[in-house]
Amino acid sequence: MACVSRPTQSSPMSMKTLALRISHAFFSGALALVLLALLGARPAAAQQAQEEPSEEEKAMNYSLYYESFKNGDYKSAMPYLRWILERAPAYAGPGRLSDRNIERAIEAYEGLAAAAEDPELKRAYLDTALAWFDKAVPTLKQAGMEDVDEYQWLLEKGRFIQEHQEDLPDLQDEALALYRQAYEIDPERMQPYYIKLIIYDYIRQGDKQGAVDFMEEVEQIHGEDADLAEYIAQQRNSLFRSPEERMEFLEQQLEKDPQNVELIAELFEIYRELQYRQKMYEMGQRLSELDPSARTYQLLGQARLEDGEAEEALKLYEQALEMEGAERYRRDIYYNMGVAYQQMGRLSNARTYYRRALQEDSNFGPALIGIGDLYVTAVAECGGSKMDREDQAVYWLAADYYERARRVDPSVANQANLKLRSITPYFPDAEAKFFKKWETGQPLAINYGCYEWINETTTVR
Repeated sequence: MACVSRPTQSSPMSMKTLALRISHAFFSGALALVLLALLGARPAAAQQAQEEPSEEEKAMNYSLYYESFKNGDYKSAMPYLRWILERAPAYAGPGRLSDRNIERAIEAYEGLAAAAEDPELKRAYLDTALAWFDKAVPTLKQAGMEDVDEYQWLLEKGRFIQEHQEDLPDLQDEALALYRQAYEIDPERMQPYYIKLIIYDYIRQGDKQGAVDFMEEVEQIHGEDADLAEYIAQQRNSLFRSPEERMEFLEQQLEKDPQNVELIAELFEIYRELQYRQKMYEMGQRLSELDPSARTYQLLGQARLEDGEAEEALKLYEQALEMEGAERYRRDIYYNMGVAYQQMGRLSNARTYYRRALQEDSNFGPALIGIGDLYVTAVAECGGSKMDREDQAVYWLAADYYERARRVDPSVANQANLKLRSITPYFPDAEAKFFKKWETGQPLAINYGCYEWINETTTVR
């Protein structure tokens, strides 16, 4: 095996003394270059002139640097690690390539920075680590690695800068820019934490349009993330002091881009929120002309439903279901159709559509509460002010649905609890159960008289 001699290095004391002298004459960027020279960086021409190292040389230098590195002796590791970075940066053993050498170099410079007492020397080490973040991708590709993860390197550099914000205060904006670059490479892979930082940066800079555009883009890609959706809603609201201010902003944007469907849809929602019904319907007409989609007809149906026009709402919902892409909105459309039929007093039809909503999402609390409400309404219609025991028993079935909603959908738990408290006093009492020979825990079919359409089974409580 070829013998590899350890490269000559100056004593720790002389290096530090020289670095401190230089710091009085040059700023930290120049010091970083001098430090690299002291650590043994070779001219490019000399590197090119070097012959391809043997497997024995690579293995020896790798082993020598790693032995010191794993023990935290970064100073002793550096000459051999430097040799590997120069001659075989992706070497991880015979026939194996990896980015671990550059990762360890960054960790080593970070460790040297932590041990440095002089602020400029500390900064020089950190700057050298940052330089390796920048060189990692081209260096590894040149060394033969085909699957270099540029996204991850950008993300890691941003993290590094933020983790050292006390020593790198001037680079904090760069960290946020790095996260944005990483997002552009692979938006689906980007974690919500970094997306939130990007949004924060837009808002911090006062770029309202940039923030709005980016949040809309994120919603298209990460729409299933409830926590992120809540954060975006909060930040969107924080951009403007009032809905009226946001409305004014969007109207100005629409003047510049009158065919922008997203702007029209958002203005439709704001007009709806502010009860500007005429403007809302005018915007709805534009939306249906430019984007006759399932989403559009769902929005129009919702507006009609809120205005008490249940039959018109049902027509719009039926149109929405026929549109391409309706599967994304099917649960909510079915639920709203149930609400429309309930408004019309057609309880059995309403239940049919609540059940269809539950077929799309068995844990959809609003539909479960909707069915419970139907049964409470049925008692009011059938029993009136003179409820008998059979009428009261229907409340048990309604309670079953409220309890299930509370159990499977935390978002409606408070609502379900309120409804349970409102009907519990009207449950059949002990005398009623004795008279009807109902035993606690036994099944009870609700399929008699006025309640024949219900045809469900509850449990005696």
